[in-house]
Amino acid sequence: MQRMRLDESNNGSFQVISVTPRVDRDGVQRTDRENVNQWELETLHRPADGGSAQVIKVRVASASEPSIRPMAEVQFKEFEAFFWQMGDRAGVSLSAIQAVPVAGGSQPHTEAKGRGD
Repeated sequence: MQRMRLDESNNGSFQVISVTPRVDRDGVQRTDRENVNQWELETLHRPADGGSAQVIKVRVASASEPSIRPMAEVQFKEFEAFFWQMGDRAGVSLSAIQAVPVAGGSQPHTEAKGRGD
């Protein structure tokens, strides 16, 4: 398993579709290593190279639910990809310590602060 820091300046745009608690199989909200609640931001990602848009989930830790209006554009701070493998399954999960509103975005919204506040 490996973590990789992603370039925050050239990832295209992310618009938040929804914010939900990240829960385990028993429905209990997950926390990070510092015991801060984790949230999943379901986003519409439009690649910088003009490729097809797709829905991507990004994990953010925050003591309270991030207050971000639907379709508000955000930029992720300390954006990371985590490559994982369990048996015959493998994948990539994305996380950030903060989701920051993009200045001049089309919708008013508030900042979602993560572990770094």
